[in-house]
Formats: sequence, structure tokens, C-alpha cells
Amino acid sequence: MKRLPILLMTVLLVAILAGQALAQDKVVTVALRSLPETDYIIEHLQEFTEATGIHVNIVTYPEEQLRQKTIMDLTTGAGAYDVIAVDSVFIPELAMGGYILPLDKYIDPAYDLEDIMESVRGLLSYEGQLYAAPIYQETTILMYRKDLFEQEGIAVPDTLDEFYAVAEHFTRPPSIWGVAMRGLRGNGMNIYTWAQWLHSYGGAFFDENMNPLFDSAESILATEKYASMLQKWGPPGSSSYSWDDVQTAFVSGRAAMIIDATNFYNRIEDPERSAIAGKIGYAVVPAGPSGRFPGNYAMGFAISAVAARSEEQRENAAKFVQWATSREMELGKALEADIVSITRTSVFESNEFRNKINPQWLEAAVKSLEITDPNYRPLIPEWREVGNLLGIAVESVISGQQSAPAALAEAQKGAEEVMARTR
Repeated sequence: MKRLPILLMTVLLVAILAGQALAQDKVVTVALRSLPETDYIIEHLQEFTEATGIHVNIVTYPEEQLRQKTIMDLTTGAGAYDVIAVDSVFIPELAMGGYILPLDKYIDPAYDLEDIMESVRGLLSYEGQLYAAPIYQETTILMYRKDLFEQEGIAVPDTLDEFYAVAEHFTRPPSIWGVAMRGLRGNGMNIYTWAQWLHSYGGAFFDENMNPLFDSAESILATEKYASMLQKWGPPGSSSYSWDDVQTAFVSGRAAMIIDATNFYNRIEDPERSAIAGKIGYAVVPAGPSGRFPGNYAMGFAISAVAARSEEQRENAAKFVQWATSREMELGKALEADIVSITRTSVFESNEFRNKINPQWLEAAVKSLEITDPNYRPLIPEWREVGNLLGIAVESVISGQQSAPAALAEAQKGAEEVMARTR
């Protein structure tokens, strides 16, 4: 007789645990950083929950902490985050390690994957498989003081040689400088724009066997051209310029031209934050001897293979990822929040968006996205380490501390050691 209550308690306990497991499967935990794009998603989470019954927990970190926290979570097997926001340059590292899942099997046809621009899909893929759905993308374009160009009858430069000539023409210290560009070291800082010069002068990061080519004749020439340009026609201290310094120099009217990310648009065209709002022209980046090479970057939502263990958890995570990056959300971001880092062709082509945006910016941005190469910076697991070695070398040349051959020889040696260790 005394065994009946125990049996009943056991049944109840099993039912409670099963209910808890079911509840857990209906919760998706997302790690991200605060951007206008992610803030918009967070503001509309209730709509997703009402439509699906899936609750979303958001954990927000600053940019550097986000990577540290998510890498620790994945590599230790803690599995706290079902979905993580990942930079495109880190997709290969996480995909090769088996830490994130290919999305192809979870994508609903209604999501319309083909609507996402091909270059953006390429940035978030590894070995032909898509590992993240885009939250954000940018490409590099030429932005220039249209008012100055028109006043002085200067044509927009179409080649790098023309770009140098225009930079020299407008350099009138201390009031204005011909060009501002990134000089600060980093695989995502100076190398982001320097890589245009590398490709433009016929260089490459690696040969077909993944041997580094950091100290090739083409790489040396590209670095000398980039450094000389900033030394002659850039503001003092250009070797330490981040993207924010470039933007600040431009909006204050101290730089006639910049080449940087398309997402600068919102700040540089805001009259409350920019002294040159309404006076800016936009164009595809100038061509070098080997062609035209706009840069690129994307951030996407990936599903953690560590946290989302059951198939139901993975499907719930995939539902969130598809909703957060859907055409409807993209169009809402563009129209309601004035976000320009959109990734879908249909949004770029929508009349609502076209009526809100500078047509010159739109033409330059779309053309750049069509021609940019996802491997503008190598999509390899070792990129963060070898890219930083290059960043140190390029900064030291801009600052005049080393010659290009000497600095790049050091970077070459370091990159060879990295690749020998990891391949």
C-alpha cells in the first residue's frame, strides 16, 4: 500500500521533467551585439513568439566580448546559446571545428534564399555550405565631397592613378586633406581597405597551395602605394586611423575623399552629425591595373551545434534565424529604422526603399555587391591570426617605422609558421 504514493510521485516527477524539457525546446537563446539591425529584431520579438510559440532569450555583449564568450561557450561544450551572431571572417574557423550547423536542410523554400545577394551568401558559407543567415552586410565604396568636386571642375576618379592625382589636388593643410583611410593595425581594420590595393596591383594573400605571398613584389608595391598615399595626402596620424577616425575626418570636412563601408551613409548624411550632409557623392571604388576590388563584410546568425542538440531545438533555432533575416524584417529595418545594411535584392529594388535613399549611393552599393569577391579577405580558419600579422606590417610602413620589404618579410615568416602549424 505504501508503494502507491511513491509510484504516483515517480510518475508525476517524470511528467514534470518531460514538461520542462518541452518548455526548454520552446526557448531559443541568442547571443549578439547591439547594432541598429539587432535592436530592430529585438523590438519585434513578440511578433515571432505570437506566431510560433517560441520564446527568445537575448544575451547582448560588446563586439570583442561576444566573440570571447561565444568561442568559450562552443569550445567548452557549455552550450548556453542556441543561436550566435558571427562575423563572416570567423565562419570557416567555426564551421571546420563543427561548432555551427549548415543551414541548408533547415531553410524553408518560402524564405527565398536566392533573394539574398550571392556575395553575401558567399561570405557566410564554407566549402559550399551556408552556415549563417545575414543580419548585416557592407561593401566599400568611394565617398567624396561632391560640392568641392563641382566647384573646381574635378572629375570623379575612376582609376587609382586618378585617385592619387585628386588626393594631391585637394590636400591643403591644415584645413583639408585629399584622402582619409584606415591605417590602424588589424585583420578587420587597415587590412580591410588595404586589401583593395593588394588585389588591384595583382597581388594575392596565398598561392594555390595556400602558401603565403605576403612579401611578393605585388604585395610590396601595393603597400608602398597605400602608405605613400596616406603619408603625402592623409591627415597627420593616419597610421593609427580606425574606421571611426576616417568617418570623423570626413564628416568634419577635413577629408575630400574616403574609401570605406557603405554603412557610413546614415552618419555622413545626418545634418545633426555631419557638416557635409547633402554634399556627398558616391561611386564604385577606383580600378587598379588588375581591376576593381570593393571590400566586404557580413554578420549572420548561426545555429550552435553544441547548444541545439535535439532536432526540435535546431528547428526552433532555424525558425528564429529565418524570421529575423526574412524579407519582411529586412524591409521593415530599411523603411522604419533607416537601416542600409540590407542583404536582399528585393529590398534594394523596392520602390519604398529607392524613394528613401540617395540614388548615387544605391547604384554604387548594389554594383559593388555584385562584383565583390567573398574571398576578398581569405575565408580560412587561420585568417584572424595571419591577418593580424599583416595589419602590424602595414601599420609600421604607414608610420614610417619600417620599409615595406622589411615589414612584409616579417609578416611572411609569421604566416608561414601559422600555416605550417595548422595545415
